[in-house]
Amino acid sequence: MLELSEINIREHPKVYNLYLSGPIDQPKLFTKNYIPEKKIYGERLYTYNGVEFREWDPHRSKLAAILVNNPNIEVIRKGDRYLYLGAASGTTVSHLSDILRRGIIFSIEFAERSIRQLIQNTAERKNVIPIFGDARFPAEYGKFVFSEVDVIYQDVAQPNQAEIAIKNCNYYLKEDGLLVLAIKSQSIDSISKSETVYKQEKQKLEDAGYFIEEDINIHKYAANHIVLIARKR
Repeated sequence: MLELSEINIREHPKVYNLYLSGPIDQPKLFTKNYIPEKKIYGERLYTYNGVEFREWDPHRSKLAAILVNNPNIEVIRKGDRYLYLGAASGTTVSHLSDILRRGIIFSIEFAERSIRQLIQNTAERKNVIPIFGDARFPAEYGKFVFSEVDVIYQDVAQPNQAEIAIKNCNYYLKEDGLLVLAIKSQSIDSISKSETVYKQEKQKLEDAGYFIEEDINIHKYAANHIVLIARKR
């Protein structure tokens, strides 16, 4: 474990329970480790003023890439209930768990190997509920998602990404809740230009009654990805 003596870790000025070092336009991100001394994906651990922090790598997490871009919309708030579609082995979920100590993260994953890793990685995290399910069929995991959610975060490499998001929002998103949708253009159409694909996906959300609050280009950290932050009208 590394001791930080020359770098100041400080509270993020806009994002609840997130920490940073360096300038706000090019920060390093950190979260307080929920399970001290435990790593999830080989991330660096630091101790600063007697508190253990995990560095959050935006190249490994699209949510971190969003936050590095300093969005105008609050995508993480105290006590939030998240429905995370495409949780994989728990890299991003674990950092959300660090942040949302009074919240909950319903974490949906379909790949058997990944769900096993997710369960192992989050077994001690009481605010994470791993769910083996297919995001294309939201009704099938309804008995495990026992309340409406404040935020639906989707990172699913499927050709019908917007349709999957809309279905889940109709089922689980509370009134005035947020959709945070990471769109991978090549998973939708590997031939058309990325900009054309993004425009089509935006239109699908708008036609379904969603207002695009913000769109964020995260190509620097995840090739051929943009993120749409939307709210239902």
